[in-house]
Amino acid sequence: VSSFDRPPAPEVAMAPLAARLALLVGAASLRLSMASLRVVQSVCPAGFGQTSDAADCRKCPVGSWSGEGSAECSLCEPGAYSALTGADACVACPVGTWTDEAGTRACKLCPAGKWTNTTRSTLESTCESCFSESCLPYPSARVTVDMQGLLYEDLQPTEQAALRDAFARDIAAAAVVRASSVQDWLGESSTVTIVGDVVSAFVLDLAASSSAHDLARSTYGEAFQQRLLSSAAAVLGSLHET
Repeated sequence: VSSFDRPPAPEVAMAPLAARLALLVGAASLRLSMASLRVVQSVCPAGFGQTSDAADCRKCPVGSWSGEGSAECSLCEPGAYSALTGADACVACPVGTWTDEAGTRACKLCPAGKWTNTTRSTLESTCESCFSESCLPYPSARVTVDMQGLLYEDLQPTEQAALRDAFARDIAAAAVVRASSVQDWLGESSTVTIVGDVVSAFVLDLAASSSAHDLARSTYGEAFQQRLLSSAAAVLGSLHET
C-alpha cells in the first residue's frame, strides 16, 4: 500500500469531529438562551394575559379582562360582564339586568313585570315590580350602549355621521320600529348621539304592548352587540378603502 492510500492519522480524523461537537454544543446553548428569553414575558398589553407556560400573551377570554401591564386576565366581578375576547375592562350590567356570578359573558334579565333602575346589580331582589301593567308605561324609551374602544372622536366627520346612521338602523331593527323613530339627544331622526364610547338614542313609536323587559331582551345580549360591531366594521372598512 502506497503512502497515498493510507488512512489519515487518528488525531487528524478526530479534529473535525471535535469541531462539529463544539458547534453542536454551541447551537444548543444558543437555543437554550433563546428559550429563556421567550419565557421572560412578565407583562402583557391590555386585554391580554400570559399563556400557561408564560412564553407569550393571548387575548383574555369572554368573562374576563386585563389592564395595561397585567400578567394575567381577571374574571369580571358580579354585576359586570364581558361578551368579547380581549376586553380591557368589564361592562356594568345595564338597568333591567343583574348577575351574582363572576366571569360571566352576559347578565340576567329581570323577570317579566319587574325592573331595576340601577346598574351593576348583583341580586335578583333588586328587580322590583312595576307600577303599571307594563314596565314601559309610554311607547318610548332611551337606549344606551357602551362601545369600549370606539375612539369616536378620532374619526373623520364623514365617518362619524355614517357610524351614527348605522347604529340608528341597528337599534331600530332590534326595537322593531322605523329608523326615523330613533332620535338623538337633539331630536334629529334616524341617528344617535355618541359621546366617548357611549351610544345613546331615544326610541319612539314602540308598540303599545311593549315592555321594558321586551326591549331589554331585544337590545341586550351578544347578538345585538355583534350587530353593532359588524356595522362599525362595515362602515369604517368601506370608508378606509375609498
